[in-house]
Amino acid sequence: MKSIQSQRGLTLVELMVAMTIGLILMLGATGVLITNQRAFTATEGLSQIQENSRIAVDMIARDIREAGGHPCMTMTLNDHTGGDPVAAAIATILRDSNGVVLNPAIDPGSRNNAQGALQLLTSTNALSITAHTTGQNTFTVNNNLSANDIIIVCTGKSAHILRVSAATPANITVTQAPEVNLQGASIAAGLNIRTWYIGTDNFLYRSEGNAAGARMIDNVVGLAVTDALPNNNGAIQVGITLCSRNQNSEIAAANNQLCAATQIERRVTTVVQRRTA
Repeated sequence: MKSIQSQRGLTLVELMVAMTIGLILMLGATGVLITNQRAFTATEGLSQIQENSRIAVDMIARDIREAGGHPCMTMTLNDHTGGDPVAAAIATILRDSNGVVLNPAIDPGSRNNAQGALQLLTSTNALSITAHTTGQNTFTVNNNLSANDIIIVCTGKSAHILRVSAATPANITVTQAPEVNLQGASIAAGLNIRTWYIGTDNFLYRSEGNAAGARMIDNVVGLAVTDALPNNNGAIQVGITLCSRNQNSEIAAANNQLCAATQIERRVTTVVQRRTA
């Protein structure tokens, strides 16, 4: 028979010691979990900023390089459209800024006017006139143009902005042609005025022509565009400020300029060289 002494349980002191050790272990595990969670949140925020900044810079840089990439784009234009408003806007942006306007005073819709903007004239289609008779409004040219398209035609000595009135895959007819022979002349087609800006909702927007802007990238709060080196053949410096999507009250970044204190803020700057004809 076992003695009463051998059947006794834990004493109160032993139980308290065991509970204390367990509590210490739990606190340690909780601390590790919280630290890992903070690290994960920060890493996720930085990854999102890096991905968004790469996409934004790539898209804007591509548009900057396209602007001015055709010989017609750098010449003084003769307008033969009869005052077409789209043609007038294209002529203005070429005359005043050679296809790239830094910080234009325009608002395609809900723009944050405290931030910069970028307006560009791009051409996505280069064609060549294979036959033309002086004074005729029809040119022989392989094309995919449509009625009311605006085109720029240049001979190397003169440039003319024209409006297409009719088109087939083999030729185009314009509302009015210049009194010069345009056989062999180049055509800049697929013309588009594109504007990049920051919205009041902290999105990077892109607008086409007179249309309202479309959201492109979220949590972009700052845009600055400047001449990288004035008069240096079109090099443009682009600075973009982004915030992380997730917020963490443990961050408390006192040096944030545009983002909330509980977000990660990063500024990305790049220099883009325009392609010149």
